Order: sequence, then C-alpha cells, then structure tokens
Amino acid sequence: MKTFHFNDDYALINFDGINVNDALLILNSKSFEKVFRSFHRSLKEKESVLLVSLGKLTATDLLEFYSLLFKYELSTVLRRMPKVTKDHVLPIYELTESFYDYWRKYERFGLLNAFKEDGTQTKVDDLLKVSNDFNYQIITIYRTISQKLLGQTFNVYRQLPAGISANMLYTYHSFDKSLKEYKLLNNIPVATKIVINPPFIINSKSNVRKGVFTPLTYSYNPITHLKINKNNFIAFPLWVGPLLAYVYIHIDLLHHGIALSNLFEIADYQKVKDLKPNLIYIYGVEDSLYDSKFYHDTVNDIYLGFVYKSAENDYFGYLKKMLLTLHNLYMINHDNLPVHGAMVEITLKSNIKKRVVIVGDSGAGKSETLEALRQIASDEIKDIKVVFDDMGTLSTNEDGKVLASGTETGAFVRLDDLEQGYAYEVMDRALFLNPSQVNARVVIPLSRYSFILEKYPIDLFLYANNYEDKDGIKVFDKPEEALAVFRKGMRRAKGTTSEVGMTASYFANPFGPMQYRAKTDRLLNKYFKALSDNKVILGELYTKLALPEEEIRGPANAALALFKLLQG
Repeated sequence: MKTFHFNDDYALINFDGINVNDALLILNSKSFEKVFRSFHRSLKEKESVLLVSLGKLTATDLLEFYSLLFKYELSTVLRRMPKVTKDHVLPIYELTESFYDYWRKYERFGLLNAFKEDGTQTKVDDLLKVSNDFNYQIITIYRTISQKLLGQTFNVYRQLPAGISANMLYTYHSFDKSLKEYKLLNNIPVATKIVINPPFIINSKSNVRKGVFTPLTYSYNPITHLKINKNNFIAFPLWVGPLLAYVYIHIDLLHHGIALSNLFEIADYQKVKDLKPNLIYIYGVEDSLYDSKFYHDTVNDIYLGFVYKSAENDYFGYLKKMLLTLHNLYMINHDNLPVHGAMVEITLKSNIKKRVVIVGDSGAGKSETLEALRQIASDEIKDIKVVFDDMGTLSTNEDGKVLASGTETGAFVRLDDLEQGYAYEVMDRALFLNPSQVNARVVIPLSRYSFILEKYPIDLFLYANNYEDKDGIKVFDKPEEALAVFRKGMRRAKGTTSEVGMTASYFANPFGPMQYRAKTDRLLNKYFKALSDNKVILGELYTKLALPEEEIRGPANAALALFKLLQG
C-alpha cells in the first residue's frame, strides 16, 4: 500500500514505518511537498494576490525556506537564502496561514497495520498515539514557522484537529477456500479498529439519492467476472441487524466508510474473520453495468450489492440504502418482514412501557412526530428509547407473537428534522454531511447493538400520512383496511430523494419489498393477521408534514394524538 494517496478532496496516509515524532522529517517528506505544490497551483489558478507579493519565489524556494526556518532563526535563513528578503516575510506568513487552512479543509485519513513487522499485534493505544502524535507535529510545524515569521509567540493557542480526521487499524482478509468464487476480494485491507477525531465533516459531490436498486439476472455469480484494483479498496466488516456484511469501499469514497461506524455496529474482526458473510457490498466499482445492482448467490446464500464509482453516487445514502436493501432481501427470503419506519420504546411516568412502530418512507414525518412527542409530553414520559430509526424487521415466535428488532445503532437524519441546537449538543459524536447544503444530514449514534438486536412486542403499528389535511390518528377496525393503506405506501415527497409531488412506494419500502413483491405480499397477509390477533392497534397517523404551513403544527398535533392513545 502506498505511503500517501492524495487527490482534490482528501489525503490518505499509511503510517506504517513513518516516524510521526519527527517534525522535520514530515516537513521534508514527498507527501508534504505534494500537498504544498497542490496548494501553490491552486493559488496560481486563482491568480491570488498572495503570489503577486512573493514576486519570483517559486514553490521550490518556499519549501526550502520552510525547511530552513524550522531549524534556524529567521535572520539566519535570510542570510542563507538571499532571494528571500525582509519584504517577503509578511506575505510568507499570510501564505503559511492560508496553507494551514487549505490542509485542514481536506478530509484526512490514516492507516496503520494491525500487525507489526515482528508479527506482534498493534494495540489500540498505538493507533491513538499515532493519531495524537501526528496531530501534535503538524501543529508544531505550523506554530514554529508562523511565530518565527511574526517575530513573537501567539497570545491565543487553538488545539485544532490538524492531523487526521480518522485513523484505522487494518489487516488483510481472505475468505475461506470454500468460497472460491470470491477470491477477487482476497487480500484486500480490512479496517479492524477506527479512531474518529470530531467534528467530522463530509462534503460529498452529491447530496441526494436517485432511483432504486435492481437485480442482476445473470446465470452466473457476477463477482467471478468483476474486475477491480485491490489497491483502491478498503473493507469494513459490520453488522446490519443480525447479518454480517463486508463492505468494500473505493478509497476515493472512503469518507462514507468512516460514517458507517456511526450508523452500524462495526464487527470484531477477530471473532468474525472465519465466518461466511451474509452480505457483500462493493461501493465504487468501475463498470457502469453493475451500477445500483444486486445479486443473490443462492449456492452460498449471500446477497451481493454493487454501486458504480461516479460523482452522483458520492452520497452516503447509496451506502446506507443498498446495505439495508440487501438486508431486507435476505430477511424476506427467510420469512421475516422488513419495515421502513421507526420504532421507539416509551416508558411513561407510571412505569408502563409502550412500543410504537411508525411506518413511512423518507419525509413522511416519523422523526418529526417523535421529536414533538418528546417536547409535548416531557413531564409525563420517563424515557424514550429508539429501537430503530429507519429500518426494522418483524418476526414471529413459536406462539405466533409478532416481534420487532432493529438494523442500525445510529441514525442518518436531516439537520432540519432535529430539535434546534441538538446537533451541536452531540457534536462530539456526530458526523456531518454537507452541512451548508439543502438536505444536510448528520449521522448520530443512538443505541447499543445488543439493545436493537433484541426482539420486542408491539403495542401500536401506525402509518405516517404526510399529505392529507386530517388530524389525529385513525384506528382501523379490520386488518384488511389497515393493510390496504400500508401496502399502497402513499406520501408527498419532501426533497430528501429525487422524487417530487405525490408518490407511492409499495409498503413504503423501495428497499427490498418492492423488489420481492410477490414474496412480500404473502408476508404482509401473514403479519397483519398476526398483528390483529396480537391485539396490536393498527392505525394511520396524520402528520401533515408535506402540507404548507403545517411543518411544525402537523407533527405536534400527531404527537398529541399519539400521547393520548398511549395513555389508553
């Protein structure tokens, strides 16, 4: 693996064999030179006044100047480099400040081999130390040079995350010989531990997901014909609900891999390395024929997903939703019903617990209603725990009781849907996606993996209606009536996807049920009858979120109706 990978958006540093405690070594490295020359070119292209004031000083001159100034006093350097005059000092200081900002705007990732040269295992403490040491040296380089140029020390010191945004331990993974079809994926680095230095901000090239995922109908496993450059991928082993997934991400899209660790449970590699995965996803293939496609390897019962490497696919939604699609297809094939919605466990002050599932596609008003419930009934509710925020699964036990469990330990939500100021309260744990754009998102950890994996009974099963001008909750008398509403999946699009106006998605879930419609129809009949037999309240929740001037009042009224229903 290369020591340094650098493009217009991010830097990837392989720390193997690098002495991060030697600032001068870093300053004189080819990697530092590469970043500085990129910065210098950007100034040239913009015809920056910074370069005008530097006259004929080249990038090579400035690099030499930095190296000398780090070691010697300014007066000594000016004597040794006569082409640099006292008139250049202030412009070089301004250039240094601009270069420091330029570097910190990059997404910066580190890698460290999980095994040392002598074969001993690298400890997590080593990973943390490398991150901290590198950050310290970058700040030291900046401060030393800047203060010498100023001729004085700073009065205010800001301990900025100037090194790397995230650091990962990695090892090389190969599948068992019984999975010979998957030899293409052998010996690709797998991230085993991740360190994140918040605030972590992702600025992806796209900010909306388009279309749906469709099957590959080949008579052979497409993985046997796929061509990828192994040097361009890093894998992340993780749990999607109870299913083990290996997610292979192109290094140009690596920021989304870091975000995964806030949304799904990262698997303990030592415990899963010999297990057959249930799901395999390759994000960033270079063959457009595979774009947004999935395939079921029936021989090994593995679901495969592929998304093409392109600017429009550089969006976290393609990673999250493909993984959930693969999960849902697997679940449907094993007689479980995936649900697109949210589930919360609400504990009232009387210690009565109620479990509520709200079904609805993106923008239906699920999150808004639950957030309004927190505020409206804060004095009467002891606790609200999120079982799942976007996708869950229904199953039945031996007694025919319907139980629900989650898939994600975190939430991928619009900043606009959160209570004002909440995102800043959790900034130390949150990952921000395109915060300056429309449909800005945040990935927030919410629940323990063991908690979302439990199977919970259901008290209320509601459909979120965001488009009708009605108030409260309609309770259905018959499961057939409820099923007709849920199956139709109507909503008015809110701009979270490429859809506009009134739309219909089968069972409000284009991520599996729509692709396996015949199988899902059978499951819907089975589960809605079972819900009715379990005395679960089936209803339609009128959020009115998509109606003009109802964005606040609609979910508030829905929350009030929900609270009254919870009280009995």
